[in-house]
Amino acid sequence: MMFFKKSSSADFLDIEDIKDGLLILKGNRYRAVVTADPVNFSLLSEEEQEGLEAAFMNLLLSLSFPLQFFTVIKPVDVSESVAEFRERLQLLPDGMIEYERELEEFLGYFSKQTITTESYVIVPYDDSSREYNRARGELMRRVHVVAEGLAKCGLMPRVLGTDELLELMFFVLNRDGNIKVNTLIKAGALELHKKEVRLSAEA
Repeated sequence: MMFFKKSSSADFLDIEDIKDGLLILKGNRYRAVVTADPVNFSLLSEEEQEGLEAAFMNLLLSLSFPLQFFTVIKPVDVSESVAEFRERLQLLPDGMIEYERELEEFLGYFSKQTITTESYVIVPYDDSSREYNRARGELMRRVHVVAEGLAKCGLMPRVLGTDELLELMFFVLNRDGNIKVNTLIKAGALELHKKEVRLSAEA
């Protein structure tokens, strides 16, 4: 029987490594993460809604392994855009400077009032043989089944890569911090367990 498990931040605390687009957990457990741009269900016609529901139900009934659904809520980050505006101020004619400042102020307000919701499907595979290549192959087979089913729902699924997984995991475990994946990599996140690198974020 198919079942679903509620996921929480605690589920990620057993991570031993992140490589090849996989979360590697203690006990030879592996996880891949699939995401897709959302569909506004309320804007679909009744026929389209019924078709989407049927396709999703067919996906669930076809699975022989469990899935986890995980959703995060993030504030909109416009810091890079604001920084670009500030750099351009000195290059603009006088008549444009005030406009640019107002736009910067609006973006700052917008970022504080707006959030984005991102949903993920976590595909698991637990392997007692300790054969990484075999486990990865089986997990990718499961990912293909899930992605194919989501595509039939009218979505465009994609599997998170290593960099995206690093960024997601850091966000999940450091909700009050703000850091980008390039900063993580430069700090040695990919060699976290080898060098015992300590990472910090600016609130």
